[in-house]
Amino acid sequence: MEPDAPRRRPTPMRAVALSAAALLLPLALAGCGSDDGEVAADPAPTSSTSGTSSATPTASPTASPTVGSYPEFAPTDYTFQLTVGCFCMGAGAPIVVTVTDGEAVGAAYAQDDTGRGGAQAGDQADQRYWMTINDVIAAANNTSAQKVTVDWPAGQEYPNQVFVDKNKQVADDEISYSIQDVQVAS
Repeated sequence: MEPDAPRRRPTPMRAVALSAAALLLPLALAGCGSDDGEVAADPAPTSSTSGTSSATPTASPTASPTVGSYPEFAPTDYTFQLTVGCFCMGAGAPIVVTVTDGEAVGAAYAQDDTGRGGAQAGDQADQRYWMTINDVIAAANNTSAQKVTVDWPAGQEYPNQVFVDKNKQVADDEISYSIQDVQVAS
């Protein structure tokens, strides 16, 4: 006696899953691509959005900085933690940058990179992340970008965060910089 031929298992869930995916995909894509003018905002005060001052937070040297007029960071010897957000390898993992005489002389990951880069804490960061605070401020002063958002608390000598979208028509060119734990050498 021969065994019965294998029967096909009914899979009505496959049709339901495909139908749901077909209905939800356009909604997800519409959420990614629409620009209805609303911008998600951090509850922290911002000193500039798209080149206009929206609050009174200032750096010490300037009363109301705007895109193109943010002052430079005066100290030349310091360390800080930089986190870069972009669609690039190694982004998102905090990096400790060492600056001497106004030049970045070292940059190492502060913790493991769990993203695409796979770097381990202590590994040297890619050369593109060897930035000074003044490099981040230069990004905040980019007057040719279509959108620049800066979080610069009142009385602080550097921004907490800078977001730059060079061209709204280009996908994945946005970049953000977060600065924390600034330690000026004495």
